[in-house]
Amino acid sequence: METVGEDLVLLGIRANGTIGVAAKLRFGLSGAELIRLAAMRRVDIERGRIVVLDPSPTGDALLDDALASMQDRGRPQTAKNWVARHRAGLTRRYLDRLVAAGTIRLERRKALGFIPADRWIVADAGRLAQAKARLDAIAYGSGGVSAEQAALAGLASAIGLSRLRYPGSADRAAVKRLRTVRREQSPGVVAGAVDATGAAVRDAAGPAATAATDAAVRAATDAATRAAIQAATDAAISASIDAATSAATEAAHHAASGGHGGGHH
Repeated sequence: METVGEDLVLLGIRANGTIGVAAKLRFGLSGAELIRLAAMRRVDIERGRIVVLDPSPTGDALLDDALASMQDRGRPQTAKNWVARHRAGLTRRYLDRLVAAGTIRLERRKALGFIPADRWIVADAGRLAQAKARLDAIAYGSGGVSAEQAALAGLASAIGLSRLRYPGSADRAAVKRLRTVRREQSPGVVAGAVDATGAAVRDAAGPAATAATDAAVRAATDAATRAAIQAATDAAISASIDAATSAATEAAHHAASGGHGGGHH
């Protein structure tokens, strides 16, 4: 799960160094953070709201900030509202992290001699190839997918990254596959958590009570984690689509009005 956010950023960088899905990328990054925190069992999703289970530091500054922001408004926030929140500099922080790792570099230029025209250049072709390979494996695959693949595919599709990476008519099937692949996850993970817990109770009555209970509890924990990841993935993707659509609608209305507003935005 730890590569999903950085993969989205890398896959969003066009050959000319611009960010192809710049306006929507922040929604995908927030969604990726929500999913990662769910996978770490730091948060859960209950009736659409984020419930913080463990607020202690994760060791990742970006995730720590995300986790803190989930607790700063009293009542648990809905996943949709949290993903849609404007968190200043989020995309830039991911870009800076990739720069620090030597994966990309920033080239500062001036168009027409005075207009800033920064470009992000991929310096580590191998790392980009890994991200492409992960997305291609899903887009051109036909079997089941892992939770991480479902997260990457769903978020990439939600923010329009799939059409950026697969623009040709020959790639329509790949775009469709990414849009629907998250539904290929086992739909029974939530039921699995309940069943595994019930199994723990039944097995505890047997002669190998301790061993059976430990195994069943581990199974229940694993199933509950998968359920949390799936719930977070669904919520993050849905919220990313809604937020991106709202942003596009707002931009269209602004353009239709001629961009007037006296600078008060």
